[in-house]
Amino acid sequence: MEASKVIHAIYTDDDVLMSAVKKVKAEKHHIEEIYTPFPVHGLDKAMGLAPTRIAITSFLYGCVGLTVAIVMMNFIMIKDWPQDIGGKPSFSYIENMPAFVPIMFELTVFFAAHLMVI
Repeated sequence: MEASKVIHAIYTDDDVLMSAVKKVKAEKHHIEEIYTPFPVHGLDKAMGLAPTRIAITSFLYGCVGLTVAIVMMNFIMIKDWPQDIGGKPSFSYIENMPAFVPIMFELTVFFAAHLMVI
């Protein structure tokens, strides 16, 4: 039985890290994990990791949040209980949409973050 060896290495430059990863993978050795305090672009491809769909799901969850925000504000502020706030009458959603932009942004981010965790 051959004993497996574990090697730990510390690099102070991301370019040196990338070249080391490429050399180790070229020698057909297994890299268990790499920890960096900042993102190193291209490191996942150099390690041979499969691409993920996290960006696509995040975009779709953000679209769900934007849709919920628009439907919710249209129902609450225009149809169900219209109010004259600051002299702005609630005749239509389009007229008041500039005031709703912060809510739309916040719910987009909220839904994307929370649904990705769930």
